[in-house]
Amino acid sequence: MEIQSCIQETIERTQKERSFHLPLMVNDYRKFWHDKPNSPVIYANGDSFTWGTGIGNLTAKPQLHWKHFEQARLMDTWPGRLGKLLDCQFINDGWAGGSNHRMVRRTKQFINDIEDCADVYVALGWSTAVRVEYARPKNEIDHVVPYRFQGRTGPYDHDGDTTYVQIQEAGLNSPRDPFYQGDRDYSKKFYLENSDSDLFVQYLEQVVDLQKFLETKKVKYVFFNAFGNKELYKEHFNDRRIYPILDKMNFDTFMGWPEEDFCVWSYMQDPEDKLPDGHLGVASHNHLSVLLHNKLKELYG
Repeated sequence: MEIQSCIQETIERTQKERSFHLPLMVNDYRKFWHDKPNSPVIYANGDSFTWGTGIGNLTAKPQLHWKHFEQARLMDTWPGRLGKLLDCQFINDGWAGGSNHRMVRRTKQFINDIEDCADVYVALGWSTAVRVEYARPKNEIDHVVPYRFQGRTGPYDHDGDTTYVQIQEAGLNSPRDPFYQGDRDYSKKFYLENSDSDLFVQYLEQVVDLQKFLETKKVKYVFFNAFGNKELYKEHFNDRRIYPILDKMNFDTFMGWPEEDFCVWSYMQDPEDKLPDGHLGVASHNHLSVLLHNKLKELYG
């Protein structure tokens, strides 16, 4: 009862402090999909480096000019730029703070839901392995903050009556956001029981599993690391568990493995292309789209 009372007090306080209340965006890729698209479709997924944190803000403040913000976020991040290069429709299913677990889950869901994979390209930017997700029933706390209209996604990815909470060791939300204590309890317990090495091994298993899934479905795809995993690879190089998994990996479709990632390519191209929050700017997204375009052409003609 004390927890519920605390949650309710937090909700009421937050609602009083906020000057606007807009409905949450529905995280549903199917609104982009047509049974018979006129051109190939790029399905992109990843974390904030895919979703486009900070990019839309260069054009407009989401609280004041949502449509302009969202249009810029979609078109000026690498999925939008890649779609333009390939003359394709594109779906940006990324999530700021999203885990690889979410990316794998959503990608499989998308491929299983569509009828024909022949004209689909899948491009995925893998996040750091130390982010994960866990599923629980929806909670009223999930809907208090209008994250998308603040230019962010928040930790709660909804699918039906289930909330997939994106967690990382550093925490779930900004300090001012209300939270569900059960999420923090789960996060604390999880990171006490799982080391970074364990999570890196799990990440490698996810890569191999998703490669096999896409190849079985005959889907054209390319992977790359967004950030964090090349450092984990160096730190846990001596973990013998990783080598049987690496023997199963298709390195041809994993661009830059293991020494390069989005941040490396950005620094090599323009070390000054950084946004105030540390994310990468439009020039870096444009450069990555060219690299991905060339890699897809190399792989699939």
